[in-house]
Amino acid sequence: MAEFRTDPLRGHTVLINGQRGNRPSEFTLHIETPDEKNCPFCRGHEESTPPSIEQDQLPDWNWRIFANRFPAVLAKPKPLVDNEFTQAAIGKHEVVVESADHFAQAANYTTDEWVGLFSLWQRRLREHYNSSTTKYVHIFRNQGYRGGATLVHPHQQIVALPLVPEMIARRLEIAASEVCEHCKWIERESREGARVLREDDKLISLMAFAPRFPYEWQILNKDHSRFEDASELELENLALHLTKGLKALGAACGNPDFNLILFGPPPGRPRGYWAVDILPRISTQAGFEWGTGVHIVSTPPEEAAKKLQQFL
Repeated sequence: MAEFRTDPLRGHTVLINGQRGNRPSEFTLHIETPDEKNCPFCRGHEESTPPSIEQDQLPDWNWRIFANRFPAVLAKPKPLVDNEFTQAAIGKHEVVVESADHFAQAANYTTDEWVGLFSLWQRRLREHYNSSTTKYVHIFRNQGYRGGATLVHPHQQIVALPLVPEMIARRLEIAASEVCEHCKWIERESREGARVLREDDKLISLMAFAPRFPYEWQILNKDHSRFEDASELELENLALHLTKGLKALGAACGNPDFNLILFGPPPGRPRGYWAVDILPRISTQAGFEWGTGVHIVSTPPEEAAKKLQQFL
């Protein structure tokens, strides 16, 4: 099978070709992970990071948040000569150390642990969106070397941006269409069932119709709401969807590195919905992807769903 697919909610196009998975590879990669002795994110090493903005308890914290020492955007950038092609990269960039355990695995967190982290997301979203300079808040988690993490200790990042990135703007535009594409798509996926991993009256977990990486999956909320407004019960349900999906992914694919991304509308956007995207970094981007913007995926999502469903 070889076909182009366009994602109905995110707008990108991918090429799905199952034969590409049979290509030979002569390269191997060996990755060494250091222990916690010199880890700046471990307990007792708080002096290696900026002061805590928030943490759950003292002195033996389980999670803490602080400003990124190497931020992508700056609270006080140097002045620029304004023109139509440049804009000051003003904003805030924070790190969330999500566990005191240096080698903790996200799939093994308890519901209470995830709810605590989700509640932190809600508080930081509200805080950042209170700033007139913040147009979009991006929350993400890089797992492992292939996922772009530079430190082993499990952590997340929160970036308050002075603009809405083009890809996000396109997704928001689709969500705000007169006929709700989000609701239409959930109804279709629920009815067909080929890509559904888990579903209840509030959330649906499913393989992405047009994945950018093999086994890419999503958790979509069914209401027109913002993540900041989710109740504790809804956060507990999200934690259940996430941990079950991550455990199934780990069992099916050998605990791959991945990216976890929260999508949600900024304040004032109509007909919003929120979602969590999980992108396993099983394949790599090369000349075709960089040159065309079209990802080639070797595992059809319908096949990926069948494999993950065995472990749910």
